[in-house]
Amino acid sequence: MNRAFLETIFLCGVAMLALLELYYLQNFEVDRRILIEQKKKRTFLFLLIAGIQVIPFIYIFSVDFGPTDYHLWKWLSFPVTLCFAFCVWLFIKALSDLGKWWTPGQELKEDLELVKTGAYHYVRHPMYLALLGIAVCQVFMIQNWIAGPVSLLLVTPFVIYQIGREERLLTKYFGDDYREYIRKTGMLWPKEEKMPLFKKILRELIKNTKILLGILWKLIVKLYQKRASRSMNRSL
Repeated sequence: MNRAFLETIFLCGVAMLALLELYYLQNFEVDRRILIEQKKKRTFLFLLIAGIQVIPFIYIFSVDFGPTDYHLWKWLSFPVTLCFAFCVWLFIKALSDLGKWWTPGQELKEDLELVKTGAYHYVRHPMYLALLGIAVCQVFMIQNWIAGPVSLLLVTPFVIYQIGREERLLTKYFGDDYREYIRKTGMLWPKEEKMPLFKKILRELIKNTKILLGILWKLIVKLYQKRASRSMNRSL
C-alpha cells in the first residue's frame, strides 16, 4: 500500500466519524441550559476536533509540507490499516451502545443509566480508546512531522483530562455502583477476566518477542551476507 492509499483511507474514516457526530448532534436532545453553561468548554472541544481533522486535509490537498515528510516501511501499511478500521468501528460501536444517553459534552441527563453492555462491557471509556488508537494510526498513515503526530499530541492530554472529570462525575452520580464497575472493568484496556484468551495469547506473544526478533535478525544478516558475497563474486 502506498502513501496515497493510506491517506485516502484515513480521510474516509475521519469523514465518517465527523458525519456520525453531526447526526447524533442533530437527533439527540440536550438540555439547552446545560449547553449555555458549558459553552466555553464545548467550544474548546470542537476547536480541538476541528484541528485534528483539518490539519491532515490541509497537508494532503493544499500545502506542500515536503521537507517535513518521513517514510515508513511499506509492510506496516496492512496492520496499521486494520488497526485504524478497528478503532473507527470501536468509536461507532461505543456511540451506538450509549444511544440516548450520549451527550456532546460531560452533561449528565436526568434518569441516567449506567451502560455496561457492548463495548462498555470490556472498557469504561471505549470512545477515548478509539480516539487514542486513531491518533496513533495517524502517525503511520499521514507521514509528516507536522500533520502526523499533531493528533496524538492534542488527543492524549485531552483524553487524560476528560477521563478524570468523567470518573469523578459518574462516581458522584452512581456511587457504589460505579465503584463496582471500576473494580470489574478496565479504564482503557480490558481486565484479564473480561478477555482471558486474548490476554493469554498476548502474554505468549510478549514472552516470545525476543525469540522472534532474534530469528528476524539472523535472516537479515544471512540476506546481507549473501548479497555481499554476490557483489564480491561479480567484481572478481
